[in-house]
Amino acid sequence: MDVLFSKCTEAIERANTTKSYGFFYSEKHDANQDIHIHECCEILFCLSGGKTFFIDEKIYEVEDGDVFVINQFEAHKITSSPDAAFRRYVMQIHPSFLYDASTSKTDLSKCFGYRGDHISHKISLSGEEKEALNNVFDRLNQHISFGDDILKNICAIEILTIVSNLFFEKNKHHTYDSNYENKALVTAIKYINANFHQDITLDSIAKNCFISVTTLCSLFKTHIGTTVKKYIQSKRITEAKKLLESGESVSATAEKCGFQDYASFIRSFKRTVGVSPGKYKKHS
Repeated sequence: MDVLFSKCTEAIERANTTKSYGFFYSEKHDANQDIHIHECCEILFCLSGGKTFFIDEKIYEVEDGDVFVINQFEAHKITSSPDAAFRRYVMQIHPSFLYDASTSKTDLSKCFGYRGDHISHKISLSGEEKEALNNVFDRLNQHISFGDDILKNICAIEILTIVSNLFFEKNKHHTYDSNYENKALVTAIKYINANFHQDITLDSIAKNCFISVTTLCSLFKTHIGTTVKKYIQSKRITEAKKLLESGESVSATAEKCGFQDYASFIRSFKRTVGVSPGKYKKHS
């Protein structure tokens, strides 16, 4: 059973079509250049070459052996260092698989929904923890004539169990530190997140941060690897998904998320998510 792919889109497709999971492995600097969201939850295991990881409104420095836990509503983007191979495993998990694999005593979906200002998406592993997790991921390359599908499912559940346990253990002692090195960038992100439903401009953001528009754009490009406008767009789409899943109408969602008109919302949502807001609402 093929569950490990060389393209992340193939891993996502398998997870969605089978309502289970798919894996992606790469050593190339081929991460998605835009801030993006998936229909799946995600576990990213960075073996080497990571630089910074932007998730929702938090920015993390990436070190070798770090694991990141992301849910289907969190916009994210990772950047890599050009000086080393960007080696990482990515697991895409359909929410249905999380619920099906859980028990009354073990909720494998909890780490994807447990959030707060001081909760960290990042899990820093010890050398022993990194080796143990890497060994499980490596087993995905094995193909056995009898029971291959069962063994792959066991690997997937084992990874989820290990990561879930580490997530809660690490967050007891190492909470997210919001004091990122560039205060202006953090201020800009917080301002956008609080005002995305309005007609915000580059000038208004820069003024709030006491910097020039040129500096503002440079900060986003340097630290997050994207433009301010693309970040605003991703934030609006992320919030739109939440509203549609809660039962909000398409027209009300467009208005509440700051889109200037209904048609632009339809185009933007379909381009980002892959389906129209109406189809997404019906499916949800």
